[in-house]
Amino acid sequence: MIDLNPTTMTRTADVAAIHALIDGLPPPAEKRRTYVGASSIGSPCERKIQYEFMGEPHDEGWRFSAKTLRIFQRGHMMESMAAVWLADAGFRLTQTGKDGAPIGFSVAGGAFRGHVDRVIKGGPDGYQYPMLWEHKALGAKSWATISKHGLAKAKPEYADQVALYQAYLDLTSPALFQATNADTMEIYLELVPFDRERAQAASDRAAGIIADTRAGSLRARCTDDETYWLCKDCPFRKRCWG
Repeated sequence: MIDLNPTTMTRTADVAAIHALIDGLPPPAEKRRTYVGASSIGSPCERKIQYEFMGEPHDEGWRFSAKTLRIFQRGHMMESMAAVWLADAGFRLTQTGKDGAPIGFSVAGGAFRGHVDRVIKGGPDGYQYPMLWEHKALGAKSWATISKHGLAKAKPEYADQVALYQAYLDLTSPALFQATNADTMEIYLELVPFDRERAQAASDRAAGIIADTRAGSLRARCTDDETYWLCKDCPFRKRCWG
């Protein structure tokens, strides 16, 4: 007879070894940015943006946790899934321009750049094309906040990113921002009008960071409290506060 009783293989102690093997996988090779990115310019800490732009090494021993790396990977996978949903709904999306290169912008001698998720070239009637499309995969708490308060109020750093792409790529028709709840798979959609003042302010901020970096001047921290939550897992914490 087949013995369907639980075996020792179901014990936590046994699967813990497998868990450790997964968490111990080496992080994927990552090419550090040597420019200020549109996706990071809305970060609360300008000094962190500056350290990244300077190519400063991460603190010794610092690395993304295995969980965080899986969250990043989830974001890429869910973006691809969401693009398929839109395509199935009749929208035509692209990631590349006529030259076959990823759609994006590069200014200030390449010091300030960004690449969009997709551009919607056409689709159902009633919308203005071409239309920028930006997607974020969010946990339930962040998704609930953005669905309640809207993009600009809940996630101004994302709103900066959208406005910059609209400005530099001349995609001034309303952008389609989509957030997918990674826990429930609900989606939030918002048509985002072009905010010229927001784009200008974000662009000016990037220009200031680039100019100060080239002049050898550090930008201010986002806080005077070393225990501030944003500092706790910052890859430059020791360098910044040491």
